[in-house]
Amino acid sequence: MTEYIKKLLETDDVELKNSLTSFMKDYTRKSKRLDKTMKHSDKQQLMLFKMHETISAQKNELDKIHQYDTQQQVIAKEKLDLAIVDDLENHEDFKSTVIYKPADILSGDFYSTHILSDGSLFVYIIDGQGHGISPALTVFAVSSTISHLIEENISFEEIVNKLFPMIRKFLGEIEQLSFTMIGIDKKYIQYASGGMYPFMIKKEEEVITYKANNLPFMNFSPSPVIKSITIDNWSDMILYTDGLVEDLTEDMSEYSPLNLLARSDLFEEAKNKIANGIYEDDITVIKISR
Repeated sequence: MTEYIKKLLETDDVELKNSLTSFMKDYTRKSKRLDKTMKHSDKQQLMLFKMHETISAQKNELDKIHQYDTQQQVIAKEKLDLAIVDDLENHEDFKSTVIYKPADILSGDFYSTHILSDGSLFVYIIDGQGHGISPALTVFAVSSTISHLIEENISFEEIVNKLFPMIRKFLGEIEQLSFTMIGIDKKYIQYASGGMYPFMIKKEEEVITYKANNLPFMNFSPSPVIKSITIDNWSDMILYTDGLVEDLTEDMSEYSPLNLLARSDLFEEAKNKIANGIYEDDITVIKISR
């Protein structure tokens, strides 16, 4: 209390003295309330500061986990890419051209082209359910099993008949695998396809479409049916996953399977453009030319 207020309270004027006393009581009460409020505010600010520090620390930790996870996925992708086989790179009779664009770091699509011991061609695309780590592990396990069977020097039909009973254990309870597997011999073509869009074969000016002859494979599915066809003098074949049809934007609609089959220059253009895009689904296309 200031000296000035003390002197005023010493006045003989009762009315003034009462007014001053009332004022001082009110002032003291409000000062205490303000002091309490400020202390509470200081506590809140301190609490907010500590919360901010905690959140920042958690964010830094999450960033480290995300960075580590990304690094591990990149390492896994490099290993998966090394597992892709292309036996047609310097082949005399066949040539393969591929578009391979994962939607994420790891892809749920996988493909390879093999020359079997009898000289025939075995080409396949498999599409695991979804994209990312889980389907990538599934298709890698399937591809590894295929490579192991090929080392046994058996035919296309034997590979398919042995493969699917073996891979049931790789699939979850509701997980499914879409696939197109084609064996190309001098006399005929064999194929087993399930859950995929039709593959196409170009013969002179004619394009022949072959629809899937099986359902997508699940852990309770029977082994796929193999179909044989006889077709001479074909020049090109194209097989692809659903990302090519379902995930391209309108300005890329010209890159339809039919157009990619017909024009080699368009295939290269599509390959370059798709490589620089961002898509919700994996995209894989294989074109086999003779």
